[in-house]
Amino acid sequence: MKTKLYNSDLSWMPKVLQIVFISLFTLPVFSQDAVVHRVIFIGDAGEINFKQETIIPLAADLVLADKTTVMFLGDNIYPRGMGLPGSTEEMETAAVLRSQFEPMRAKGAPVYFLPGNHDWDKSGKQGLAKIRAQGDFLAGQNDPLLRLIPANGCPDPVEVPLSDETIIIAYDSEWWLFPYAKGNPNVDCDCNTEEEVIERMEELFYKNRDKTILMASHHPFQTYGVHGGHYSIQDHLFPLTRLNKSLYIPLPIVGSIYPLLRTTVFRNPEDVPHPKYNDLKTKVSDVFEDHSNLIYVAGHDHGLQFIKNANQYQIVSGSGSKSSYIKSSKNLLYKNSMQGFVTVDMMNDRSMQITYYTYANQGIKADFTYRIPYQEKSFTTTR
Repeated sequence: MKTKLYNSDLSWMPKVLQIVFISLFTLPVFSQDAVVHRVIFIGDAGEINFKQETIIPLAADLVLADKTTVMFLGDNIYPRGMGLPGSTEEMETAAVLRSQFEPMRAKGAPVYFLPGNHDWDKSGKQGLAKIRAQGDFLAGQNDPLLRLIPANGCPDPVEVPLSDETIIIAYDSEWWLFPYAKGNPNVDCDCNTEEEVIERMEELFYKNRDKTILMASHHPFQTYGVHGGHYSIQDHLFPLTRLNKSLYIPLPIVGSIYPLLRTTVFRNPEDVPHPKYNDLKTKVSDVFEDHSNLIYVAGHDHGLQFIKNANQYQIVSGSGSKSSYIKSSKNLLYKNSMQGFVTVDMMNDRSMQITYYTYANQGIKADFTYRIPYQEKSFTTTR
């Protein structure tokens, strides 16, 4: 929104002060004009609570007319995804989705939802049916600017053009990790195997090799949260607080055993140390490893992280409705366990400006900003 000068007659003011006054109050106008396109990334927003109901409408206020895209990064409905048709959960879960997309669509921004493990029935046996039900509900709104991608429980990587120079490539990372049957015989998916997913990514990479790429999924490839195998002192001393925040019952030995078993004997496919997760990470990273203008964007861990490891950037925006522990690391340029979201602005000099917003005093505040310059020598290849 442009800042207005409510008193346009400044003749009474000394010339120097006029210049300072105009510069200060028109700076937001110039900043918005410098933005070619904005993406608002919100992850794990699938539980209606006070903070979720606060930050989503305020995030919608950051929509720039005709140049904003909104992407919800999975776990759009807690605890087990969309209620199946005729179930008692159907209306309640529909309301959870509406709480996310309606403020954004009211501002005119296209809205995309990515699947997360909770949307796939918390990786349960009804996962395929529930992710298809979520897609059917969104399609049933008859709004071409409101979509689940990929659709129909397919794993197909999808490209979302943002400008002539920037694109999102989004895919369903939970499809890769899902432990039950996910065959989809009644749907014409472009990809039906992991090999076909990677081949499609290679095609999209080659097609967009000279662009800036935002690689979006639910699961991050780098994280210093619980899904990365990192636990707080509270988790070790009061493990029952992971089930209920009020259960401060000291169980120090039991509390330490749980993280140990989860990262060794009973490894969870939803955690980075699991072989299946590592397989996903390795194969996707191999496709894009030499691309110099790339950011990975994901949710999953309930917090805000901005990670730089060598020349690879990872945004974690997973605190749309929940928050959890994040370990400190030299690779973390920013971390915050508070609920919030991230904007990525593509600037007219082809740089990217990343801003982390957090809940504060029944509102939001811009807590961290980072600018990534465009690198002229982007990776190219021949086929």
